[in-house]
Amino acid sequence: MRVTTFVRLASAVALCAGCAAITRAPTTVAALQRDAVAIEAQHRALRDSVIERLVRRAVTRGDRTVDVLMLSGGGQDGAFGVGFLRGWQRRPTDAMPRFDLVTGVSTGALQAPYALLGTRSAIDTVTALYARSAKSFAPSLDWWFWLRRTGGLVNSTRFDRTIAQTFDGPLGDELRAAFANDQQLVFATTDFDLGIGRAWSMGDEFGTTTAAVARTRQLIKGATAIPGIFAPVMIDGHLQADGGVIENILPLLAFDDYTRLGARLQARGLTDVTVRVWVIMNLWTHDAPKVMAPSARRAISSRSTALLFYAHQPSSLAALENLARAVSDRVPGMRMQVRVAAIPSDEALSPGANVLFDRHFMQRLDSLGFSRAQSATPWDARTPSAFTRPEVPPHLR
Repeated sequence: MRVTTFVRLASAVALCAGCAAITRAPTTVAALQRDAVAIEAQHRALRDSVIERLVRRAVTRGDRTVDVLMLSGGGQDGAFGVGFLRGWQRRPTDAMPRFDLVTGVSTGALQAPYALLGTRSAIDTVTALYARSAKSFAPSLDWWFWLRRTGGLVNSTRFDRTIAQTFDGPLGDELRAAFANDQQLVFATTDFDLGIGRAWSMGDEFGTTTAAVARTRQLIKGATAIPGIFAPVMIDGHLQADGGVIENILPLLAFDDYTRLGARLQARGLTDVTVRVWVIMNLWTHDAPKVMAPSARRAISSRSTALLFYAHQPSSLAALENLARAVSDRVPGMRMQVRVAAIPSDEALSPGANVLFDRHFMQRLDSLGFSRAQSATPWDARTPSAFTRPEVPPHLR
């Protein structure tokens, strides 16, 4: 080994030694099980808080309507959601409402603050963010990941800086004003220790202190940390990563919660209330078709992992539609509607679809989302089941 090479390697090792590896304090399974009880109580308190704020929003609005937006995960495919939001916000009729509650998973958690504000300026800002993501936002490969031991493969410095910018300056102040007005933003992580999804209220986490802002940034970083690629984060002694591992949308409220919401609305004299749930799927619901070799064990294993993820998406949407029917039929004084816009599944075959960040593919999805939202039929007619692939467009037959 030449001396210059040795010096460079020694410098790199010294640099990596100063990097923050993922570490944790010693714990036990018994301690984690005790934590699970407290976390369930926190989730119950969170849902109760969401219900009370929705009631106050309904009273303030006075139009007997509650609007909930759910933004799914999807990585670079979030460009579709950004384009859809922009097209929706600019519709001359049936324009995007002011949302009372926004939930986000993975890339949807990044979009959620801008969607909650819902102004043209906010939507234009998140559009520009995704448009330049491949150069100024996307993480780069960390060639020294094997020394850093962060749990990831990429250097997320640019990504972290983008998250910080989201909560600094005027945008942070606008979010605080929205939260003070009882608008809500809830996002998801996956607790890898307990094997459950975690829900976090940004309005409750995002304070004015430096520590509160830093914690919110860490939570969003964890919520978007694709396992094995991005480094996970430790929050309250638990390892947190991408919420899409558990579920790619975050419905948050179950039937019993809507029953409580209906009762609280009636107690305030509000009947005949419509809950409108809008879902933007930043991903196709069915994976790309592939010709599989019967003896390719590794390929079959990899395919199984992908299908386990994709198969639950149609099921989640079907469950949401079943919830809407149950609420409409059985909760007095309340109707629930669900509208879904998903990326056509044939886009999984487009060039760049399997890249972490591909500028041309993201531009394509942005345009697709925008034109879809501007069209006469922006919402999907039905949610296909996991056992039926969506119809293949004529140009691919």
